[in-house]
Amino acid sequence: MKGPDTTGPPSGDSGDTSIVQRVAYIYSPSDDEDIDEQEDASASATPSRRSRKLRAADDSPVAAKKRRTTKGMTVNGGGGGGGGGGDVDGDGDGFDGDDALAAFSPLLQGREPPDAVARRWKLFTSTWAELDNRIQTVLQRANQATLQAILDFIETSDGPKLPAAFVVFGPAAATTDLLLFKQLGAALVACGDSGEGGNGGARAFRRMVRLRAAEAPNLRAALKTIVRGATEVTATGDAADDDDVVAKDGHKYLAYDLEAVYVMIRDAQSKNNNVATPTSTRIVLVFEDSEAFDAALLADLLAFLHAWRDRIPFVLLFGVATSVDLFHARLPKQAAHRLAASPSHSCFDVAPSAAVLDRLVRRAVAAADVPLRLGPNLLRTMAERQDEQVAGISVFSDSLKYAYMCYFYANPLSVLVQGEDETIAVYLDNPDYDQAVRQLPSFRRHVEALVAAGEMDAAKTLLLSSASGALHLRTAVCRKLRHRRRWTTRLVRALHLATTSGIFSGHSFTELYISALADGTGFRKQDSRDHRPDKDTASIATTLLDGIRRMSATELVALARRLAAAVRAGDTDLALAPADDTAGDDSDDEGVDDTWRALAPQLSRVADDVEALQRKVEAQHLAGNRKMIRSGGPPVLRSKYSAQSKVLRTTVVAQKVQLSRDAAALTDDDQAFTVLVDAVVDLLASHLDVEPAASTAASTSTPTTPKDLWLQEIWLYDARTPYREVFVPRPGLVFERALSRPHDYLACACCGDDDSKTKKKQTSRNGKGSGSIRPTLPPTAILYQLYLEAGPLINVADLWAAFQTVVAENDKDKHKKDDDSDEDNDDDEQDEDDEEKDTRQRLHLVQFYEALAELKALGFIKATRRKVDHVAKVKWL
Repeated sequence: MKGPDTTGPPSGDSGDTSIVQRVAYIYSPSDDEDIDEQEDASASATPSRRSRKLRAADDSPVAAKKRRTTKGMTVNGGGGGGGGGGDVDGDGDGFDGDDALAAFSPLLQGREPPDAVARRWKLFTSTWAELDNRIQTVLQRANQATLQAILDFIETSDGPKLPAAFVVFGPAAATTDLLLFKQLGAALVACGDSGEGGNGGARAFRRMVRLRAAEAPNLRAALKTIVRGATEVTATGDAADDDDVVAKDGHKYLAYDLEAVYVMIRDAQSKNNNVATPTSTRIVLVFEDSEAFDAALLADLLAFLHAWRDRIPFVLLFGVATSVDLFHARLPKQAAHRLAASPSHSCFDVAPSAAVLDRLVRRAVAAADVPLRLGPNLLRTMAERQDEQVAGISVFSDSLKYAYMCYFYANPLSVLVQGEDETIAVYLDNPDYDQAVRQLPSFRRHVEALVAAGEMDAAKTLLLSSASGALHLRTAVCRKLRHRRRWTTRLVRALHLATTSGIFSGHSFTELYISALADGTGFRKQDSRDHRPDKDTASIATTLLDGIRRMSATELVALARRLAAAVRAGDTDLALAPADDTAGDDSDDEGVDDTWRALAPQLSRVADDVEALQRKVEAQHLAGNRKMIRSGGPPVLRSKYSAQSKVLRTTVVAQKVQLSRDAAALTDDDQAFTVLVDAVVDLLASHLDVEPAASTAASTSTPTTPKDLWLQEIWLYDARTPYREVFVPRPGLVFERALSRPHDYLACACCGDDDSKTKKKQTSRNGKGSGSIRPTLPPTAILYQLYLEAGPLINVADLWAAFQTVVAENDKDKHKKDDDSDEDNDDDEQDEDDEEKDTRQRLHLVQFYEALAELKALGFIKATRRKVDHVAKVKWL
């Protein structure tokens, strides 16, 4: 079963998710980031040359980008498939059936029904909209404490010096500041609109100006940015970059004169019948990359702002990536004295990106109600990239969105990932879907397991193409999809217990979740109570249970009560309802829910028994009955698993000393404590094992991983190739592919495969059609093909002659058609043809130099001193 043939690279791994064959790259993650940057620039009112040009470009209609989908089909836009008018079944996703077909191509060799294609698009848009809402909620709550502290500092700052605070971002400063400062700008606007911070509830005046080192190379540019940002006036016209005047209510000021800001504040306060006091007005200047500013420029700017402090209430925020001490060391002492900042009281730390990523994974990836489960290989690759490249959270969000788009785009069985049994049965009535299910690798393994177990009738029934066989397959698929939901719930419950226990305090939730997906729930039935697991191969459950066995009585009581409280409370991030709330649970797994509800009372009873036993031992010790208590201090309960229960025995045999470890004798109370420890272990082991929801044909001697489950291809996506193709930087290969096969990116007829006759006439370096030199190709692509055929040193004159020969063939074809249509040419037209020929030659020369410059900019050629009329090849590493 293959998806539609595309000219793009293969996008599926060769593993269990091989159903994903090819993916069309119609989503560009950078598009959303560019839009966000433009919105941030306009919202913060700090127009730079680039931002003003972007806003000016936004005012004019721009043709939507077209990306390759299938042969003869393009799609507009780049944000996950684009947008359009209409709707599918009135679901509010903004796409009608035709738009859905344009975004998602029919699969199953083109036999997929149109309503199934529309359902895949609808599932993608609705599922991602919900996940994006969760992501935005996590990001908004990530720095809530820091944001509130900064707002309090802004409201309470006062004094003759410039109030200044330092926001320490750490290594991820370039990826975190946009989120925090965007939230700060929105909070200041809301504070001004609601009147908070003003006198008598009057509307407060708040402005935030974001300064970047690249936009403020000198003092004049920095002041110009501050004035325009504070007054929210942007110069218009062709001379916007050289404008010297800022107009406000008919008054004109120099673009770098802070008098315009002062007059604007006075006018705004007079409209509200309020007095411009420091408590009602704030001009917040944010130096996003303060360490990139020149120290002398920063000192001059601080001196200028300090001179206006009595009229304009400035508040400064410095974004710091290293440390506040290093930033202070760069500033001149005179400039530092103008700042009313204390490193201990005016320093704010943002939430680490790893902590934000953990919360995002809990809410948007590992939650029990997430329909699509990302595999361990893909998720590990995404997490490693976040850690190694110090990528921002937006990169992870883009990666997650792209994974969802690839899954719904290239998997025809994605229509079964969500919905009721009746909805799923409608699609399974189609023989094409039955055949697609039977081609899944997990289906083959399931049938082989049934045959090996001697269940021949069940295996034959699944393979029958008759009506009874289709009905049996449909029932089995619906049942296994319900089991998948129960399997996911049990997996999340096991992770909830593991994270609450505190034993894995040195590991992040993302690491635990990936380990649980890769190794199953981790409960190995071959692990006996006396078995000591290997640290390198021990699973989560084995490590957790071994840690519980080693706990003292006090630690065991604290753990039992903590786990009982966690079970009762549930976890909203993981979509785990409280134990007493069974709403939405399926009746087919009611026994498992009863066991989960009974876990909290059982753990509480064990904790009470341990405390009662501890009180009994202490009472015996105080009563003086010391024969029942071992000597050497206050009584301490020990189990047979604790280190105190092991003694070192020394034996001398033939003048050789032999050391051996033996078990110490346990008192009756210690044995009773051992029984209670085993009770806690048994209670948790039953919930750390998710195998009851696994396939009946699965082996019971090994832990169940997601890839061991039947029909996991429907709800599990673990293909890493599409992710690497898009998010892993490979500029060399991308440039070579774009220049050798421009049709894959442009999807135009002129760059497509030519007919066989033309192919025979054209030369090719490798003899393949994709490398043929055709005159209709872009000039840079033509020059790149000639570049490949040349040696290490290329004569520019020879290269121009070859280029002219190739492009001239297109002109010959055009003239041949003109001659055929008009055979009667006068002699007077000969001169016009010569002039036209000269014009075309000059045009070709311009195209040649432009293509040559592009090859140099891309790093394929460079000038050489050996021969001035030659260029040298540059090899990509």
